[in-house]
Amino acid sequence: MGQIDTSAATPVEPGHAERPTPQVAGIMVRDTANRRLLQTIAASLDLQSVVLELAEFDPDRLADFELIIADEEKALRLRPLITAQLIEKEQIRPALVAVVPAPIAAVPPDEEADSFDAVLALPDNPSVLSAQLGVALYAHRAFARRYRSALEELNLNRNIFRSVTSGISIANAQLPDMPLMYVNPAFEAMTGYSLEEVEGKNCRFLQNGETDQPGLTLIREALSKQRETVAVLKNYRKDGRLFWNELALSPIRNRDGELTHIVGIQMDVTERVELETALRESEKLAAVGRLASAISHEINNPLEAVMNLVYLMDQVLPESEQNTEVRSYIRQADEELKRMKLITAQALRFSKQSHGPEAVTCEDLLSPIIEIYGPRFKNYNVTVELRNRTDQHIVCMVSEIRQVLTNLITNSVHAMHAGGGRLLVRTREAMDTRNERRGIAITIADTGVGMDSATMTNIYKAFFTTKGLQGTGLGLWISAEIVARHHGHLDVRSSRASQRHGTVFRLFLPYQGAAGEDPAKA
Repeated sequence: MGQIDTSAATPVEPGHAERPTPQVAGIMVRDTANRRLLQTIAASLDLQSVVLELAEFDPDRLADFELIIADEEKALRLRPLITAQLIEKEQIRPALVAVVPAPIAAVPPDEEADSFDAVLALPDNPSVLSAQLGVALYAHRAFARRYRSALEELNLNRNIFRSVTSGISIANAQLPDMPLMYVNPAFEAMTGYSLEEVEGKNCRFLQNGETDQPGLTLIREALSKQRETVAVLKNYRKDGRLFWNELALSPIRNRDGELTHIVGIQMDVTERVELETALRESEKLAAVGRLASAISHEINNPLEAVMNLVYLMDQVLPESEQNTEVRSYIRQADEELKRMKLITAQALRFSKQSHGPEAVTCEDLLSPIIEIYGPRFKNYNVTVELRNRTDQHIVCMVSEIRQVLTNLITNSVHAMHAGGGRLLVRTREAMDTRNERRGIAITIADTGVGMDSATMTNIYKAFFTTKGLQGTGLGLWISAEIVARHHGHLDVRSSRASQRHGTVFRLFLPYQGAAGEDPAKA
């Protein structure tokens, strides 16, 4: 097969970008006279001609030719190769011209003739043949320009799809169950699933069976009415981790207005949802605190009156042997009323919200919590041992640190609720060995059931809970955020051994953790 020399190729037409396809005509014509005639005509059209043999022809070289002229039988065999090149490699195919014997009556049937860019009946007048080839070449070059422009636009769109940081999925709306046919790399990174793994599936597999979600109602309605919508869904990555997916669906229609595809834009809004949930939880706790404060305040007035009445009863009751038992009841009632007053006072202190950093001791932080939860300790048969070994003040948001301590203590009590146990709360001055900051360490240790390694890995993640419906899964997550804002840290050790089980949390807070400046930079 002849070698191609493109050095003599004709310069491109003015006004057009340089064509990557060489101006070479391949000729596969058996008849020698016809082959020489076609070579002459190709030269007149500024085409370099190369004689080809079909048996030796390499389909990968189709891109080397702008035009291939072949006997009808060979042209029919070349046609599927050229079509495959256009589909698979997205290359501009060469123009295919079929040669048939004269007279014109020998032209192939219409359905075959339509598969070629031109049909030449040889032999014929060279000027007629030159005109026919010239028209075919002009039409092919016009097609090539349009195809190249469309291909560039297609590649641009592909690059956009691949480069955007939001996940993009395309589902075929004309097939049952609307299977996915494309996802971009951002979708793969977000979910952990590759295109090959999701192709042909409905995207509901991301729900992991959780089909009772409010957002899915919006999705179903939008799909049934073929309109756009946006919904936030609880989805799961390939590794089983939960994430919140803000899904925007858009219908794609053809020229006839028929729905053909559904495009989905996915955004991972897990952090936003967690913050919103934490904010609602914080607002709810604040509301409960305000309610408790109001109730305690309202109880104080009648409580004072009852205590005064009990005092007066004790004073006016005559001293006699028969009144001794009555007096003991009065004094017992007085003790209980004093205890009630103490509890309401502690509730007022506990529910008070911090409006700024305050200097406070560990006793100030812990005593309201111990008093408030005293009945629960008794009910759960939990013995509390408080070892307060420092009276040093720290600067912190008091209500926030109390929230952290309350969460740690209630978690410890919950871990011992089955059979009771011992709760140790210890405070001391300490130094953070990570950066040599000084502060206080509050240790909360229990003899509960302990935690396994999987639980230890997830305890600071939002919505992770071991309490079932009784837990929100936000307590330790919020606590970790509060401690981080105070430039402290929270460490944990746990054991489930039969002879030595329980959990120890150690909270370190620098002396000026909430003074408005990182102590490490002070």
